Amino acid sequence: MPTLKTGPLANPDILSQIRRDLLLAWLWPLRDYFARRGLDLPSPDSDAHLSCDALAAIFLAPSPDMPADLLTSLYLFRELDNERAMDAIRDEIARQGLDLALGAEATALDVVVRAWTLNRHLVETLHQRLELKRPRSFKCFATDAAPIPPFAGPTPEQITHLETRLNSFYEAWKRGCGARVFPSRQGDHWLFLVRHGAPCRREGAMKDGEPTTVFFRPQRHDVLKYDPARGKLAVNCCADRERRVLLRLFGDCFFGRPDFFPAGANLTLLPLIQHGRGCLVCGDVPGIEHVTLTEVETQVPVPPRHCHIRKAGDIFHLVETAKLTLPADAVDITRATFLVKFARASRPRRFTIMPPDRVVYGREGDSPLLERFMRLRGFIAPGELSMAA
Repeated sequence: MPTLKTGPLANPDILSQIRRDLLLAWLWPLRDYFARRGLDLPSPDSDAHLSCDALAAIFLAPSPDMPADLLTSLYLFRELDNERAMDAIRDEIARQGLDLALGAEATALDVVVRAWTLNRHLVETLHQRLELKRPRSFKCFATDAAPIPPFAGPTPEQITHLETRLNSFYEAWKRGCGARVFPSRQGDHWLFLVRHGAPCRREGAMKDGEPTTVFFRPQRHDVLKYDPARGKLAVNCCADRERRVLLRLFGDCFFGRPDFFPAGANLTLLPLIQHGRGCLVCGDVPGIEHVTLTEVETQVPVPPRHCHIRKAGDIFHLVETAKLTLPADAVDITRATFLVKFARASRPRRFTIMPPDRVVYGREGDSPLLERFMRLRGFIAPGELSMAA
């Protein structure tokens, strides 16, 4: 059970973002506790006033007898108030034949609160499965067309067609309409900014000196970068589902093939096993002074399946002193993190390789040097596409 730390939900502005009927349905089973704290909750079907200020004051100063369920739900709501979790909850609810009974204007917080009142176990299980950290990374995809067709930029008709199809997707995905695509030429590349809606939010506000609620749909911006010479499309967006749709629509609208970008990069961590510390040599990459392996995640393939994460100032020092053994098969290494000292940088920066197609780096500007390093050391298979954006 979480400790007595209620966090952002102790703020009345955050509590006001939850739809009133859902908020009361969540709290009503615990009405005796709130009564002991001096707050009589109105029933979920009544129109009586609920003071979010008084509710927040109780959350801000939790008593020792605060119900464990309330603490747990506060913690999970805080963690799951995001788009990825909202979509996962909707999908799982549908798979189980349940109905959230929420319209397209429901916020992520509305969805998780409603799901909690329907099936607490479902919400807790999904929270365990989701990795809620948002990466600072692009995923890149290469065409299999040979030769690569020329691309001098999109026509206005192509952009209009793309926007129409994107709007159909975003409306079906409960993000509303109004998607726009803004192309621009940057050197040898084409940059596409895709502006679209996000799940709706509800915020507390003041009007004529009185508290009220503002309901709105925030904006999101995805970025795609196309290299016509190599047929490479780098994508940074909100979710895997959205990435798949963007790939198909960009390929179909610009090149007449939904599968124009069929696969991602072929990244491997085999050099860690084959070459040991030699895979960190960087003297042939001007701009990088040294590279250190600081973390590896390995998968144990035999039941019960689990993973081991090892962190150290220098992983290869542990290997060389027989304090750690790397797997014989690179497939069992699922992630490796490095510290890179760049020339003229005051301190090293991290980057992480996660086969088969993802690299996370501390700064976007690091990617050209890191791409060259990965190619030379064999982390990118010859002829395959890198993750640099």
